Amino acid sequence: MVFPLVIGSILGGFAVFFIFLCVFAFSPEFSQLISPLVIAVLKDVGGPVAAGFGGAMAGAGCSYFLQQRTEKANEVKLDFSVVHRSVIHLTAQLNDLFSIKKYNIYPVRDSKIRFLEISKIAISPSVTERVDPRIIDIALSVGDTVTIDTIYLAEARYRACFENFSNRNLVLDEYRATLKAAGVGKSGQHTLCEAFSVVGEGQLIALHNVTEQMIEVLDETLQSLIESLARVSGILDKKYKGTGNLSLKMNTSSGAEYLEKMPSPFFSIESLRECLNRCE
Repeated sequence: MVFPLVIGSILGGFAVFFIFLCVFAFSPEFSQLISPLVIAVLKDVGGPVAAGFGGAMAGAGCSYFLQQRTEKANEVKLDFSVVHRSVIHLTAQLNDLFSIKKYNIYPVRDSKIRFLEISKIAISPSVTERVDPRIIDIALSVGDTVTIDTIYLAEARYRACFENFSNRNLVLDEYRATLKAAGVGKSGQHTLCEAFSVVGEGQLIALHNVTEQMIEVLDETLQSLIESLARVSGILDKKYKGTGNLSLKMNTSSGAEYLEKMPSPFFSIESLRECLNRCE
């Protein structure tokens, strides 16, 4: 801001100087007011010096404004690159959990004993790196702090999902090992009462709790990722509205049924306990 002001002031001064020279050259009345020697010095010395210095300053000014324009263009490219990479990053996380819900959880969504029927889930996320932290600066440049909170909440929930998958796998492994040791469920089919007679109330309730918690966190994460994608894509619309630049937007309408929240479980803790007590 200071540099353009200085350049403008100097160039303005040179412009005034040359205007005075022109006035002295074409107006005898004004030239008689100043000593001929002073006028000669101004013309022969001051003029060339001012012209050379003014040209140098004009060149410096043009170079400065050209550099500013180039830096602005590079900033726009960088902003778009960061936002687009963030969109792809969040989409990869969304697709990761979308596939897990579609193939592992959704098929038994309405089952009374879905906490027993959901199979083991892979505990290795396909997205291990974090979202580009430069997205914070871009969001702050448009005063959007909500997007920052939404992104980092979605990322934290994404990691929590795989921790929950791991915890449930451990409980499920323990449950299956107990059944196997008792020779129950070798064909893969057994009733809730048969399972209760072998593993007892504690393991079944624990498996129910960890499964429903896993489902709840998964649904919350999917919604957080969808919201994050919408907000991140909207940052560029806010910052570069009307510039004609295109922002990357992902379509999340396909397979919307798998993104919907799962229905509440058939059993609550109390009703499951009552059901198990009737098995005795």
